[in-house]
Amino acid sequence: MTHIKPGRIFVACDPRDSIRIRIEQYKPGDMRALVADAATGRRRRLMLISALHASAITNAGVRRRSGYAPETAELSTTAAIRPVVVPSDEHPDWFEGMPGRQFRVALPPRLTLLNSNQRLHHHQRAEITRVLRRAAWAASRAVPHLERVHIIGVLHPEDRQRRDPANWYPSFKACIDGLVDQGVLDDDDHTRVVGPDMRMGHVVEGARLVLHIRDLTSADTGVDLRK
Repeated sequence: MTHIKPGRIFVACDPRDSIRIRIEQYKPGDMRALVADAATGRRRRLMLISALHASAITNAGVRRRSGYAPETAELSTTAAIRPVVVPSDEHPDWFEGMPGRQFRVALPPRLTLLNSNQRLHHHQRAEITRVLRRAAWAASRAVPHLERVHIIGVLHPEDRQRRDPANWYPSFKACIDGLVDQGVLDDDDHTRVVGPDMRMGHVVEGARLVLHIRDLTSADTGVDLRK
């Protein structure tokens, strides 16, 4: 497997996925390679080399839908994520010019959301929570590790009816847990997270949640969040 070399970046062959991994350790003849997330170096795990293809294109000329292939200019164009927000009409500056890097984590539309007014069986609630948490984990792959953050959670409804966005706190909480799973945050306690402050956004077909994240530093705030 001459295409598998320590330090080489592989990307998911499925264009719907944005996973980028780096080969950490591999010796010719091994059945598995040690890999880690390319952006953060976290989540080190063993991966079967059968999932690490030499090319994203099969011998028949068809693009693969599973596994990983070495990163190329063509693949990185579709796989790379630009997490830093540039405010626009569609994506306003929710932090109103406050200092600090900003990141946007947008979940896909049409997910089932949790509302504090719902009366669900605990198994059903747990399954919805799991899906939201996993979706936030996947959507935040390109966000670097952050020590302290301010999070604004925006609910983009599917229509213009009046709503109280705070009722969707259980959904936003699941999403923040997904950030912790991804390694963006070490934990979501009060020393690391301000918020989530919940807002209403513009209408989106199918509805969706978006997390707007501002990197906090001592120079930015002058406040010790541990107090």
